[in-house]
Amino acid sequence: MEPLLRIRGLRKEFGGIVALQGIDFSIKSNYIKAIIGPNGAGKTTIFNIISGIYFPSKGYVWFKEERIDNLTPHEITARGISRTFQNVQVFNNMSILENVMVGCHSWTESGFFSCIFKTRKNRKEEKRIYSKAMQLLEFVGLSEKKSLFPSSLTFHQQRLVEIARALATDPELLLLDEPVAGLNTKETIRMGELICRIKERGISVLLVEHDMDLVMDVSQEIVVLNSGRIIAEGTPREIQNDEKVIATYLGE
Repeated sequence: MEPLLRIRGLRKEFGGIVALQGIDFSIKSNYIKAIIGPNGAGKTTIFNIISGIYFPSKGYVWFKEERIDNLTPHEITARGISRTFQNVQVFNNMSILENVMVGCHSWTESGFFSCIFKTRKNRKEEKRIYSKAMQLLEFVGLSEKKSLFPSSLTFHQQRLVEIARALATDPELLLLDEPVAGLNTKETIRMGELICRIKERGISVLLVEHDMDLVMDVSQEIVVLNSGRIIAEGTPREIQNDEKVIATYLGE
């Protein structure tokens, strides 16, 4: 079976600074893979290239056998890739329900005319969007807070809203950028459980994270970056026993 996502020969330069060089890895369907490494190793840069925020200086990204490294973020989302960010990004002037409904519009069919004049097709889609958003809020445990605004939520709950909105685009691949940063131990455990439940829905997860306990618990494979290069790739057990990783990252 072909990988869901393939990255080959990826290089990214910012002026005279090389942020990534020679990056090669892939992720399967219905799989959890983590990218770890010190700050500045290039983890988020990889996410920004996959999601269309940056174009690579060299190299290629394929998703389901289609090259996507020349597409816009909107086009990549439409192909089936969604993401969250290191810093939570929610719409503070919208309710939690409305935040998630925004994500649903990536797969709606009603055009401008039907939205303005509230055609029958538009009304049916509004019901579908509402139902989908409520299902996702239930999935992340926030359905009872649907009418609240993000400012009234805890930081953990705001992250859950962002994840629900990302899932609303119906992705096959979800990119999670440091989802437990700023969370306490109990919240981190719950986030790990949620990531596993996302995989159970048939969605692959590519995870950037510094919390090694979480990474080792939920990941099936791990890629280790250092100074823009991959220094190791393997199962959690293999990574824990890799001498390069121990020397450069785990510090043991």
